[in-house]
Amino acid sequence: MEIKRMLVKLQHFGRTWLLLLLIFLRNSDAYNYYGSNPSSIPRFLPVPTNITVHEGETAHLRCRIHNLGPKFVVWRKADEESPLTLGKTTFTPDEDIEVQIEIINPQDVENEESRYDLIIKNVSKDQEGIYACQISATNNYTFNITLNVLEPIKYIQVLELTGTEYVSLMEDIRLVCNATGAVQAPDSVDWFFDDEPISEMKPGRVLLLNWKPMPGRSLISELVIKNVTTDDRGHYVCRLTKTLAQGFKVHVLNDKKNHKDPKRDMETVRYSYNTYHDPYKVLESRGKNDARAVYWSTSLQTTLTTATLFWTIALS
Repeated sequence: MEIKRMLVKLQHFGRTWLLLLLIFLRNSDAYNYYGSNPSSIPRFLPVPTNITVHEGETAHLRCRIHNLGPKFVVWRKADEESPLTLGKTTFTPDEDIEVQIEIINPQDVENEESRYDLIIKNVSKDQEGIYACQISATNNYTFNITLNVLEPIKYIQVLELTGTEYVSLMEDIRLVCNATGAVQAPDSVDWFFDDEPISEMKPGRVLLLNWKPMPGRSLISELVIKNVTTDDRGHYVCRLTKTLAQGFKVHVLNDKKNHKDPKRDMETVRYSYNTYHDPYKVLESRGKNDARAVYWSTSLQTTLTTATLFWTIALS
């Protein structure tokens, strides 16, 4: 144990001396650079200075610099002496901390921008505080960002089942189960019909589709049963866990004839409408003889009415 502690101390001591040496060398270059280019003083560009995340999330601390020149950038926590990162090198043993570097418009002096972003994954409460993005040069330039860490979000599992409640014979049943996990999207859900697993029933007519709409906590599971019969009516269940399930009652209507001849339904509606506006037209659907009888009856009634009208005028 003592030997291990000594090795850790030597490693830390070596890193500290390496850091001091790099700062010295870079400061010498920066001094010469500023001496020949007094107008090229580094400048921090505006970025959010107050970042709030929940425990377990990823924190992005941004640092934007114009005219960085030959200098290097150091990220550190304000209340700690040891740096977290030095240029591209990470000095902290925490594998969840890294620096992302990007140089924008390096050939454009006026619009050149150096981006040094500190990324803290799976952030914890003890990482809350002030972080400093520093430029090591003759003068020390520092840009502070405050990181606030809130309590972890308590997600709950949610299950929603929707679909076809009424369906005719030989049509398709479509049920959609939207399952949301507490931390991440579930891998799958279980389907039941009248307390029996659906995967073992109705071979060739059952289709199960599972997909995740986007990276997150949701899983969409769709159940399709084709060419339904009266045996398919009943209670369907989508189950996420042993304690979380949703049921859905499906009714299969026994109207196979209408389903095979949908024009019959439209004709029935049309005749019902015509009956309300003209009671004689409904007889047209019953056959030519009834239609002819209605025609002669209507013609005779019209003739009698006309004769009565002329006789009344003549007498007056």
